[in-house]
Amino acid sequence: MLDYLATMYRDPLFGIAILVGIIVILVFADYGRNRYRAKKRQIALENFTKSYDGSALSDELVEFLHLAKNPIPPLLLLAKTYARAGDSAMAIKVYLSLLDTTRNPQEKIIILESLGTTYFEAGFLQRAKNIFLEILKTYPRNTQILSYLMRTHESMGEYQAALDTLECLDELNAQEELELEQIKQYLHFMILSQNSLLPLEKKHKEIIALMRYSGQINRLVLEYLFTYSRERFWEELVRFPTITFCLDILWRCAKDEVPFDKLQSRPDILQVFIAKGFYLGLESSLAQSQIFELEVLRVLLEHSAQKGGLSFEYRCHHCKNLFPFDSYRCPICAKMGEMDLVYKIIKHK
Repeated sequence: MLDYLATMYRDPLFGIAILVGIIVILVFADYGRNRYRAKKRQIALENFTKSYDGSALSDELVEFLHLAKNPIPPLLLLAKTYARAGDSAMAIKVYLSLLDTTRNPQEKIIILESLGTTYFEAGFLQRAKNIFLEILKTYPRNTQILSYLMRTHESMGEYQAALDTLECLDELNAQEELELEQIKQYLHFMILSQNSLLPLEKKHKEIIALMRYSGQINRLVLEYLFTYSRERFWEELVRFPTITFCLDILWRCAKDEVPFDKLQSRPDILQVFIAKGFYLGLESSLAQSQIFELEVLRVLLEHSAQKGGLSFEYRCHHCKNLFPFDSYRCPICAKMGEMDLVYKIIKHK
């Protein structure tokens, strides 16, 4: 018997059979492990969706859900139509009812994606974040959901978490390099500006260094310095060759806040305050502004009893929509970047 086993052991076919047997065992073990993980994810998904109780739908929709063989596609379209029309509450009702109806994990993911984005657009940020995180447990390379998760963290003021999510998008090459860099610089600025543990002097120096390195957050930093460090604001302002991008910030200055003696080398900045009637110390040739609106206001001050002012709007560089307030991320197209400053003359009340 031992001789027979020894002969079998020395047989090359025996070694091959053992190798094949090991491979088969590993394949079945891997298959079983994947099935177990898939089942575990499915159970987790089922438990997660149960936490969202659907609100009552109309009788017609309930009847359609029970009678239709495949109600998911038309009702998804209906929910998206409600969402586009601004009726987020009704869209959410439809999505939640669909979650109760379907048992297919892939269909649940599609519904959850739409539900999460609807919650996000409606301002229910915590619910949107929970849904996005649950989806990413199953599909961690879903770049669209990663992007929405980053924006959700950003809207909630969780800038470090948003930056971590951005790193994942960077690894997946999911966004253009320029846009990625803009978002990164913005998030670094927000993290710095909200760091209460950093000494104020060091914080201001790091923010200014970031602005000079980046070149993409100039307005943001000047707005921050205008609020928290007026002296540094004037020091940094004179470094820029033009002030057209921050004219609205200068227009908010009171007369006693302007260091006229430090601005003698910058007649273009002084022209803003000449147009406001704050300063009359420039020669006539230097007082004339290259900015049409400022020149009109200066002439009105000198030669008319009518007084004027400036109103400001902000235009997205990508979609060209106008907004009454400045924002680094466009509320319409969600693109990042400094908005174009649009100003016009108004009658002074």
